[in-house]
Amino acid sequence: MKRIYENIKYFLNKIDFYKYKIYKNIMNDVELLENTNENIDPKDYKKINVSAIKHIVLDYPSDFLDFCKKHNLKPPTIKSGSGKCLSAMLQNRYKYWCRDSCDKFVEKFNIITKDSIQLFNKHSQWGIKTNSGIEKGKLYIVYPYCLSNKHKMRKNFKYNGNKDKEIDKIKSTILHDYIETSNDTWQLGHKNPGSTDNTEANLILQPPIQSKYRDEYIFIDTLTKIPLASKLQNMIKNKEIVFTTEQIDDYIKFFSSLKI
Repeated sequence: MKRIYENIKYFLNKIDFYKYKIYKNIMNDVELLENTNENIDPKDYKKINVSAIKHIVLDYPSDFLDFCKKHNLKPPTIKSGSGKCLSAMLQNRYKYWCRDSCDKFVEKFNIITKDSIQLFNKHSQWGIKTNSGIEKGKLYIVYPYCLSNKHKMRKNFKYNGNKDKEIDKIKSTILHDYIETSNDTWQLGHKNPGSTDNTEANLILQPPIQSKYRDEYIFIDTLTKIPLASKLQNMIKNKEIVFTTEQIDDYIKFFSSLKI
């Protein structure tokens, strides 16, 4: 009798799952039709309600698969952790996810991961455009579907030089400038040369090679530095670095928000 009950319960769960799957597909199609030709601003996206998600739909939407096929994209396997999370994002259009909702989702569906947000914010790397790295605190798929900059950058990318030779050159430079220099030649320098702060917070250990960078960079640590305005201006002028329009806008917004 117990086995009969368990079998009935199993089939009822199966029916419930497929009812939910059909419902989600219908609602996604309705929402897609309602929003056709509409440019929905991401600021109008609503936060995902994880408690309303009853099942993980183990099929990607057909329009998404068509987009991937057209651009030769390979999304994660649907049954993988990142695939299940991607499916949840795609099945809930015009919704955004935050760390809290990511944590709740992986916990609810027993998805094993050390960091839930990593399963949601890495999809731009294989090709689909998301807001990852653009807007903090929110994660969402950009609609209509489009290719990520990382995919465009990597497509048909070829390195014309001798890769091994260049790698060996970089290693040799690091060895000579940092590793083989004796400790007594290293000096304490200022992280920010424009600051009058002489506390330990603004001091950093530097090898002799870094004297050539004096007054041109702010150091975050011994190896990481960012150019000061005058240096950055020369780098842009000499085309050593090129910014996109979006990046320029981001810098303007950020620096404008700082209070001096």
